[in-house]
Amino acid sequence: MLKLKLDQIAPLQQAAAIATTEMCFAGLVLPGGIRNGERDYVVANLVPVPDDAYLVRTAIAVTLKPEFCSHLANQAKQNGAGVILAHTHIGNQPLDGFSVVDDVGELPMAAYFNRRLPGRTNLTAVITAQKVHAREMGSGAAQPVAFVGLDLVMPAQPGSRVDGKFDRQVRAFGKDGQLALSALTVAIVGLGGTGSVVAQQLAHLGVTRFVLIDPDKVESTNLNRLVGATTCDIDRPKVDVAADHIKRINATGQCQVVHGDVTQPDVAAMLTAVDFSFGCTDSMASRAVMNQLAYQYYIPCIDMGVAIGAEAGKVMYIGGRVQMLSPGLACLVCTDKLDSEQVRREMMTPEERSKDRYIVGEQVPQPAVVSLNSQVSSAAVTMFLSAVTGMPARARMLTFDAMRGTVRPVAADPRPHCIVCSQEGALGQGVRWSLPTRGGAR
Repeated sequence: MLKLKLDQIAPLQQAAAIATTEMCFAGLVLPGGIRNGERDYVVANLVPVPDDAYLVRTAIAVTLKPEFCSHLANQAKQNGAGVILAHTHIGNQPLDGFSVVDDVGELPMAAYFNRRLPGRTNLTAVITAQKVHAREMGSGAAQPVAFVGLDLVMPAQPGSRVDGKFDRQVRAFGKDGQLALSALTVAIVGLGGTGSVVAQQLAHLGVTRFVLIDPDKVESTNLNRLVGATTCDIDRPKVDVAADHIKRINATGQCQVVHGDVTQPDVAAMLTAVDFSFGCTDSMASRAVMNQLAYQYYIPCIDMGVAIGAEAGKVMYIGGRVQMLSPGLACLVCTDKLDSEQVRREMMTPEERSKDRYIVGEQVPQPAVVSLNSQVSSAAVTMFLSAVTGMPARARMLTFDAMRGTVRPVAADPRPHCIVCSQEGALGQGVRWSLPTRGGAR
């Protein structure tokens, strides 16, 4: 599957609708994760071809100059990438897909780029006002296309049927929205207070494929807020308890359970094969991994947190936050939600921590209440529904103040040159960059 930035492709489609001549766009293609044995690809950048790079440009055909193709091949070689060349079919009723002219013209182009970039994947695409079609260069295998950004638009699932039990949801966001939910693979990292609520709600909504990641087992002090757990579950892995709860709600649920820590390279790698993830962890190190993964592999994530401040038994503040991490949106670095020193400490081994003179004492367990966890988790799941089904709830960052009884949207722009979410950083780098895991940081 080919993943494109939604905010990058939308203007190109608008241009295709009103242009009088075809246009070309060029970008770099990097390998992403592998799902069901098939490789995902991310487009690091897709920009208009300069006007002086065209040899021929009409309403029905375009040809690029050899020197531009040479420049593009050199750029791809330097970045360890393949190339993508896209062109428009113009007008409101264009040819929907590749033409015979495209088929013929791609063959020498594919021979050239495959010779210059051996072992790389080179792609072509046709952009119309309504759709994007992609394939391996040279009339090769078609690539389904996903658009990632403020929303997640996955390839259509033709012939799929909606179970009648979701009738009330279909009335809210339509058949296509329900099918989109059922087609996703969703990861939940952290199956404690917020994660257990997210798992329960997603199962009710019709998500059927889960990746559940948590290194901990159920303790007696978890039972006041761990949805789906009973005293019989004490000392069981939280991921197993969550999987059982999901299957009680939906017998068709498929759960890959990982009793491990996402800061470990092999565990983090599993997240490269999902469509969407939820960060339900209070670990800064885990947040750092999931934050970068969202932009590096174009896999949206919703991060959340609940904080209760209490002194001498008196509550001083109650707050919560929900933030979607996705290309085009500000990351946790841009919104100052990552403590780099805390990340450093959490990435240490016990031996390293014992030798670090700057670490004093142990972390104190923080207050937690099931109703507050549920409120923040519900806001996160509603944000997910908006991103996936098109339900009109456009906020992608929310803050919750229980003392004042307010939930308000927050706007934040990505910072230029951010090491995580900008073109100069991890954005669209796929497997070319390492994730910031233990022993795996770039």
